[in-house]
Amino acid sequence: MFRQTVKLFFVGLAAIDISRERLETCFSTMVAKAIGVGHEDAEKLDILRDRIRTAIVDTSHKVVQRSEVLESQFHDKLRRQVADLSLDALGDSSEINELRAEIASLRAELVQLRSNSAA
Repeated sequence: MFRQTVKLFFVGLAAIDISRERLETCFSTMVAKAIGVGHEDAEKLDILRDRIRTAIVDTSHKVVQRSEVLESQFHDKLRRQVADLSLDALGDSSEINELRAEIASLRAELVQLRSNSAA
């Protein structure tokens, strides 16, 4: 569930980025062409529609690619952070083991002192 949510988030991010870029390009191209195209010239409008369709298909492919890159970067960062936490936990567990060993040696000394004082 979490993985799907993360993937959806990055697809959305990539879609917003690429859509903005593509819309700026398409609108500037459409405006430039529309100024030179009359209403009676249907062939040029068909060409313009085909270009827009092609731009939409290209944009959807770029969205998928960019979302995969963003997701990969996120997972790499997450793995590094988990590895760092694991190393920290390993350090904590070694300190705990050292403290246990110290407690065990102190108990042994106490037992030895009690046996010496009883004798």
